[in-house]
Amino acid sequence: MSLMPNILLVDDEERFVKSLHIILNHYNYQCTEATSGREAIRLLGEKCFDLALLDVDLPDVSGYEILEYIKKSCIHTTAVMLTGMSTVETAVMAMKHGAYDFLNKPIHHELLLKTIAKALQHNELSKKLEASEARFQVLAEASWEGLVIHEGGRLIEANDQFFSMFGYGPDELREGIFLDKILSPASLPFVNQRIELGLLGDYEAIGVRKDKKVFPIEAKTRNINYLGSAARVCSIRDLSERLRAEEEKFELHRKLEKANKIKSLGLMAGAVAHDLNNILSGVVSYPDLLLAQMNESDRFYLHIKKIQEAGKRAASVVRDLVALTRGSSLPKTVENINSLILNYLDSIEHNERLAHYPDVLIQTNLQKNIHNVCCAPLQIHKVLLNLIGNALEAVKRDGRIRITTQNCKFINPLSMDTASGGSEDYVKMSIADNGPGILQKDMDHIFDPFYSTKIMGKSGTGLGLSIVWNTVQENNGWVEVRNEDAGALFEVYLPATTEDACSAPQELDYWSLRGKGETVLLIDDQVEQNETIGGLLSRLNYKTHAVQSGEEGVAFLKSQAVDLVLLDMMMGDGLNGHETFERILQINPHQKAILISGYSKYEDLLQAKNIGVTKFLEKPVTMSQLGHAIKMTLHCD
Repeated sequence: MSLMPNILLVDDEERFVKSLHIILNHYNYQCTEATSGREAIRLLGEKCFDLALLDVDLPDVSGYEILEYIKKSCIHTTAVMLTGMSTVETAVMAMKHGAYDFLNKPIHHELLLKTIAKALQHNELSKKLEASEARFQVLAEASWEGLVIHEGGRLIEANDQFFSMFGYGPDELREGIFLDKILSPASLPFVNQRIELGLLGDYEAIGVRKDKKVFPIEAKTRNINYLGSAARVCSIRDLSERLRAEEEKFELHRKLEKANKIKSLGLMAGAVAHDLNNILSGVVSYPDLLLAQMNESDRFYLHIKKIQEAGKRAASVVRDLVALTRGSSLPKTVENINSLILNYLDSIEHNERLAHYPDVLIQTNLQKNIHNVCCAPLQIHKVLLNLIGNALEAVKRDGRIRITTQNCKFINPLSMDTASGGSEDYVKMSIADNGPGILQKDMDHIFDPFYSTKIMGKSGTGLGLSIVWNTVQENNGWVEVRNEDAGALFEVYLPATTEDACSAPQELDYWSLRGKGETVLLIDDQVEQNETIGGLLSRLNYKTHAVQSGEEGVAFLKSQAVDLVLLDMMMGDGLNGHETFERILQINPHQKAILISGYSKYEDLLQAKNIGVTKFLEKPVTMSQLGHAIKMTLHCD
């Protein structure tokens, strides 16, 4: 956007509005304040705003009424609701009235800026769509038509527009131009039949220029008397621009639909993820306890291992769905993409999969001095897992997969600066195979959630490529896919950074995970979860205490100190994990804690991070994950 976006701040709390104004001005947003609903409506009628941040509860006019006014009278203004109550009903009501998104108070600055950026990008895309529709209307009503008079199939008169459209000149007309010169072989019989039957009116056909290039045309014909003889006059319109405008409009519609497609999944995913992951905790964690007491030669060892692996796969599907609908909460670090690729190719996960394809050769061509990228390594691992996994399934005997990286200049199609035409530094990661390629009917849908060409439930869930698309978009990148002569090619573009890559964290071996008898307080409203995690911790030589609410945890710590608190993020109707830890810090400002949950909102994790929680674990957890997290938390200063 060439100008600073205009934002209307609407809230009856003057101090809150002033603080928002200061923050947004710092990030070059122009802001106007309104401390009542009537003042907001007056300002919306006097001035154009790109975005409105609206409080739900205003003393004079409801925030929903202002939303209705914006929807009817300020179509270029995107609205984001602000509320102090985090309920599904509030969110649904806001969306029904046309809000783009909603934020809970108190508002975290990073989440606010991220939401504003996405809302403005959505606003810009909507404006482009409206401009495209207006342009299409102009093209559809344009009168710049070629006029030609023909008799017996020979053209005898034409205007300048006709000559410009087909590439001929007046001299060539005098020498003789016939219909077979300006119509394609497919259209000529149809047009000749209309002439023989004396049919008049409109029809569409394929025109042919002098340079043999074809293009779509619309023709209107009628009979006239020309110099005493019967002839036909035909007005011809080049449909190329109109069709391009239609395609542009369709593409913009498609992008908007893609951007909004998974919104409806968000509430569903959040509602089921927490309960499902609590259930899966037993399936993943209890086998750890059993396997730790068994030898690999034991009769049921492999059976229990398979139960655990099945639980992990189920948990992975839940995580994929949540990541797809609500975005990832993984922290981003500066990384070398070559190192991430080599680490993946050296991973047990990849090599176990590769063992099923002994005839497949994986080749790498990784550019030296590759630029660094800012990303979450686990996300890139997931991208490689899906793209290389799909390539392995696609290739036949003697299959070949090529992985290449290179520095490049690239213009992101979804960038708000695309109009400027300036390319930026990107890192391109390409994964190509020599399989049969991708059918065109599948090519248009492969990134759609739950779309799969595999057997659902056996080799695919329909989420793999959706995760790839969502992950790359979340990292401000882009994905291109096309068929080559030898198979399919996926190209992943990630923005480059000049920052230095992070050093790899030191890995701990399994035996170093055991504790030294430190005490851990478990706070989870599910008794089964406390029992499961408690069993793992006992095996790791930690002493545990367990309570079933945040309030009980606070009361316990008032009388007894512990080395570490392990608390669930979402707990019944009482205090959540973030609120519980805030009260714990009032008792012991140096208390160390780890959050663990089956599902948490991104803003909750940000708030917890800001008050000192350094580690977050997603249920279900293994003994190894738990041991690593505790070691890193207890020994960090």
